[in-house]
Amino acid sequence: MESNPYSAPLDPTHQASTGFGSMVPPDAVEQLAKTKPWVRFLSVMTFIGAGFMLLAGGIMTVAGGGMFAAASSSGGMPPALAGSMGVILAGVYVVLAIIYIYPAVKLWKYASSIGRLMQSCSEEDLVAALKQQKSFWKFMGILVLSMLVIYFLAIIGAVVFAVIAAAAKH
Repeated sequence: MESNPYSAPLDPTHQASTGFGSMVPPDAVEQLAKTKPWVRFLSVMTFIGAGFMLLAGGIMTVAGGGMFAAASSSGGMPPALAGSMGVILAGVYVVLAIIYIYPAVKLWKYASSIGRLMQSCSEEDLVAALKQQKSFWKFMGILVLSMLVIYFLAIIGAVVFAVIAAAAKH
């Protein structure tokens, strides 16, 4: 249905264009506004989780070698591997923390875009919010696919290792 270009706008702030600059329906803004506190909460919790991972990485770097050296003295691990195990685990924690920061930033920007949308009800702010949401979900999809590949390779590696270990015993 075409709108009449000669009719008065519904709202004085409403631009009479059919493209960008048009108003977003209040129901759509309301639904997004209801998600804003949860999005912000998840963003903050993700930042906190990344911070704890960085802290754990630092602790592993400093104290990790000592923990694994104790394990090697009981005969469970070669001493050369025990010394570097803390650094390896610290590196894993730091990498995971860096990975966590990107979705936290995207969620924060998404919540901020929703806040701007609540003020303006403009289509531009809706598009900006949806772009942040799209980026978050794209990243999460890539992360899940990456983890599935890593799990698959780990399972194959475990099977190969088990076969080699069983063949070595005979």
